[in-house]
Amino acid sequence: MLGKRILAGVFAGVVLLKLIFLLFNPNLWIGAAEVLLEQHGPVMLVYLALLLITGYYLFSTLDLIDVAVAMFFTSLLIAIGLLPYAATLFKLREEMSVGVGKAWLAALIWGALAAAVLFKVFCPGRGQVPKE
Repeated sequence: MLGKRILAGVFAGVVLLKLIFLLFNPNLWIGAAEVLLEQHGPVMLVYLALLLITGYYLFSTLDLIDVAVAMFFTSLLIAIGLLPYAATLFKLREEMSVGVGKAWLAALIWGALAAAVLFKVFCPGRGQVPKE
């Protein structure tokens, strides 16, 4: 339980810090993000490690359906945030039109989660250990 509280606290702290920077000095936040994201390899490893840690806590305490609903909520929140930038995002069409391309790992994880959720929705009780 302490691990979940720590992860939730880190999440809340980073979100509030980002919002404060974006309100008062957005260029500083964007500059820091540029410097950080130029290091694809190390950043990817940190993200994967955090994904594994948060996934462990998430899937050990919540049902897959609960996780899917939370992910749907988060996806909608991200979509609302990106909607004002739709014209800019459409300019990326050519670079992103090659399929999953560089985002193959994220696409694989999203696909696996979607398949697992559909299995759980349409085949409830299958794949579980029988209760004695």
